[in-house]
Amino acid sequence: MQEHRSVQGSFDLHMHSVYSDGSQSVQTLITEARERGLSGIAVTDHDSLRQLSSVRAEARKMGFPVIAGVEASCIDAETGRKIHILCYGLAATADESGPLELLVNETLARRTANTLWQAWTLERTGIAPCGRKASVADVVEVSRASTGVYKQHVMQALTGLGYRDGEYQRVYRRLFKNGGIAERDISYPDALAIVRAAREQGGVPVLAHPQQMDSWGAIPALVKAGLMGIEAFHPDNDAVATEEAFRLARQYGILCTGGSDYPPSALGPVSSRRMKPASPLRSCSTKNACLLRGSKDDSSNGDCCRFRRGVRAHVPA
Repeated sequence: MQEHRSVQGSFDLHMHSVYSDGSQSVQTLITEARERGLSGIAVTDHDSLRQLSSVRAEARKMGFPVIAGVEASCIDAETGRKIHILCYGLAATADESGPLELLVNETLARRTANTLWQAWTLERTGIAPCGRKASVADVVEVSRASTGVYKQHVMQALTGLGYRDGEYQRVYRRLFKNGGIAERDISYPDALAIVRAAREQGGVPVLAHPQQMDSWGAIPALVKAGLMGIEAFHPDNDAVATEEAFRLARQYGILCTGGSDYPPSALGPVSSRRMKPASPLRSCSTKNACLLRGSKDDSSNGDCCRFRRGVRAHVPA
């Protein structure tokens, strides 16, 4: 894991809210970011653009720079490995007909249907791993603010524990992994198609947490498809992975970003270790900084201009 770094003046470019599988509202994320001295954040909820306008509206209301983005779930068709692509600077279409929207909406629908099946399966068996049962109705209630239904909502209804709790992790693995009674996955779009669609819809696609998913081998093809960055700083990237991210960024001429991936449905207060954004790196040219531009309404107080000047998103020298 990375050593602790100061968050003062940084942007955290990878956060989740109640609009997907997070447990915090955008307002709470902003409040906590301010308390820790962040200059801004990116809310990158999973597989949906439907919440972008709401995220931006909440940012304007609170007068804090927020980039509204999405983390798209996909797969490397060559290896079968899952890949996540962070996409910034997007605008949703009125009829959800944008190329990226068409892909992520299908993923979200499949995930919601699958999760509801998992909740039904657990309700039918009457399992109560922490002394409490959960019905499908309970899961739907927990997920009411989200654009979809996630396993994290099932776990919250079933256990009431935070994501990092040891018992939570044991129950999760027993139910959803290694042949558990609720283990069932969905199909995902090709990562190359996601990158191309993000670019076509005006976004900036960045490879998320490459060490977590061992997605290093996909980078050459992703860059060819239009990948513009790699997440060098992430809680699951160790020092070697961060250096490798910078090496690849230099090789391919793409930028580096960083984010905390906070909160992963982590009920309870944020820790400064978890909310660790990109660190001050090398100086950033205007050209490189402008690669991560937002939509015109990405902020409340001219966030686009301030974001371009101040974000720690760099092409290494």
